[in-house]
Amino acid sequence: MTVGLTLLLAACAGLSRAASAGSFSASSVEESSPRVEYIEDKAAELKDAVANPTSDAQQLHALAQRLFERIPEKTSSDIPAVSLRGWEKPERRSEGNVDGLMQKMREGLEIHEVPAPAQTQMIDAYLYGDAMRRDRLMRYDEDDKLTPAQIGAYEYTEDSAVAILYNKAMRIIQRFLGDEFAASTAVHESAHTRDHYQGKLNPIEVKKGEKLAFETEYWWLKIVDPSGEKLCWARATLGKFGAGRLKAPDYVGDYLEHLASIRDYGDKGDLASLVDKLGYQDRKVNPFH
Repeated sequence: MTVGLTLLLAACAGLSRAASAGSFSASSVEESSPRVEYIEDKAAELKDAVANPTSDAQQLHALAQRLFERIPEKTSSDIPAVSLRGWEKPERRSEGNVDGLMQKMREGLEIHEVPAPAQTQMIDAYLYGDAMRRDRLMRYDEDDKLTPAQIGAYEYTEDSAVAILYNKAMRIIQRFLGDEFAASTAVHESAHTRDHYQGKLNPIEVKKGEKLAFETEYWWLKIVDPSGEKLCWARATLGKFGAGRLKAPDYVGDYLEHLASIRDYGDKGDLASLVDKLGYQDRKVNPFH
């Protein structure tokens, strides 16, 4: 039996950036006086230009762009061209192997504050996942069992764990994003292992199992990136909204959008809708019987 973590190309379509990226909230804009002053200045320039009959369309468009590139549109999934100087950035160091994913998970839980509601599930996920690693049951999918849309999977029988597999493309994600964000998938699959051994995972209630794993993955993102700035920086610089030499391959951008989607639905307390959106379906027949 395989439990897969599916990546969709449009995983983040329609996201409210205010939810998925804390630093875009109205309160943080108000707290950043240089940004407020910039917006006020550009708004005044645009107002004067509109009132001036000699202003041409090209000039007005340029002034409008300077203003609105600094103002995120609440209902848009696009990230504006903002100055990212001073933003907290993700830890992009990677060991380039599965050991590094679990090592980063352990470090994250040791270094960062873990909210009380998440402590037991996060620690248990780490312990069960690391047991899989130590038993050499955690590895890259060198046999191509996973589809390109599956970045990770937990394989199991009715009463035992078989393997945690990572798509070979995980190495690309680790190289560009580092083990901190790549470990999100390790957290998800380790959560499946935890739930299996605790009697909460079964092949019939697929959606329930995915919701539990996404809840743990959501907590991981909140623990290592409380403000959301790391994820915003990565999406704007390395992901689908990036440009130039730092832009990562599309697969990495899709992964970042998937993480942003988890963050958004988790902030809204509606991970069940994410499970539905990703297309997971319960089974009517137990494949083990």
